[in-house]
Amino acid sequence: MHSSKNFDDLLTSPWVLWALSLSVAIIMWFYGLGSEDDPFATRKFSCAIEYRNLEPQAILRNPVQEAEVEVKGRESVLKNIDYDSVVCFVDIKNRLPGKKYTEEVRVTLPPDVTLVNRYPSQVIVEPIIQVGRFFKVELKLPSDMPEGQYLEGVSLIPGEVTIKGSEKDLSKIGELHVKPTVAELQAGKELLLPVAYSQSEPFEDEVLVEPTQVKVIASLVRGFPKRRIPVNVRLTGSPNPDYEVKSVITDPAEVMVEGPQLQLDKLSMVDTETVDITAVSEDQIIVVPLRPLELQDVSLPNVKSVRLTVALEPVRAQKQFVNVPLQVRGGEESHWSLTPAVVNVTLENLPSRIGEVRMEAIGLACYVDVSNIYLDATVLPVRAEVASQDFTVVKIDPPTVAVNAVEEAVGW
Repeated sequence: MHSSKNFDDLLTSPWVLWALSLSVAIIMWFYGLGSEDDPFATRKFSCAIEYRNLEPQAILRNPVQEAEVEVKGRESVLKNIDYDSVVCFVDIKNRLPGKKYTEEVRVTLPPDVTLVNRYPSQVIVEPIIQVGRFFKVELKLPSDMPEGQYLEGVSLIPGEVTIKGSEKDLSKIGELHVKPTVAELQAGKELLLPVAYSQSEPFEDEVLVEPTQVKVIASLVRGFPKRRIPVNVRLTGSPNPDYEVKSVITDPAEVMVEGPQLQLDKLSMVDTETVDITAVSEDQIIVVPLRPLELQDVSLPNVKSVRLTVALEPVRAQKQFVNVPLQVRGGEESHWSLTPAVVNVTLENLPSRIGEVRMEAIGLACYVDVSNIYLDATVLPVRAEVASQDFTVVKIDPPTVAVNAVEEAVGW
């Protein structure tokens, strides 16, 4: 207890307090001396903006790419600062496509560095849905192709590329192509060429092509290029009125033509000689010559004729017979009354068979069957029969009739 009192007296003595004050002053003096050697400073620099938590298959419309950042710290710290450790980002989690949002630009800094300002401090973001579609790539020949030479064995790898962008921008894209030069083709080597495309209007957003290049394999050979052209059948006349043309098939359906590229580009089909099918009533299978080509230097090197098949099918015509009387079968006709007692019947057959025919001539009869009826009144279906088997019953109007029992008169 006594020693504790002596220690408290020592801490509160004037000499100890003076020593503590002097120590603090010396420390502050050294600290101030160090501050003059390493003063505070500011730095300004550009920082790329990261956009985090963007929804899958979404892109941003016209995003701000960079922010100007001002920071403060000791000169020794700022002198050795790693600017990659300064990160500017915008969090767009749960932001819906098709809407605009105002978001804060956030900054993360290394130790002993503080943020003074950043510009812009906020950005407007508008997420939009990005879609991807496959587009076929075509080889576009150079306009100065040498006469008498053409490409053979053309192969593009890959033959299709993916283009990503908004639906609106993708609808503006036309053909995709690669266009080698004559010198590149004459070198006879595999080519890696950029994919180009035509567009109807400027794009509103970013459009990406994957891959941006395709491999082109082709051989430049002497001679005229060849191309497969569809065969066009020239028919005249009409078949028998009871028939119509179902299909027209040629074998082969396409033929090879050869000639200068400019001439081939004018050719869309190769015609056959005219075939007359007037009044025919059965399928036709004939060999038809191809017509000579009228374009200069264009020829048919292999095929001069094609096998033609013209398939026919029957034409179906309909005729309505009105007020056909109804019969009663399966019981005495005098014991039953029918309402209505006549019906209309529509039959179908070839036009030549049904044109002027009368129902008596073909044995048309309509009836109701009462053999299994045990009631005084009921509704029964109407049935029709035709003696000539090539006629088809299409419709009976009405399809049912009311059947009632007739009371017999009592004699006196």
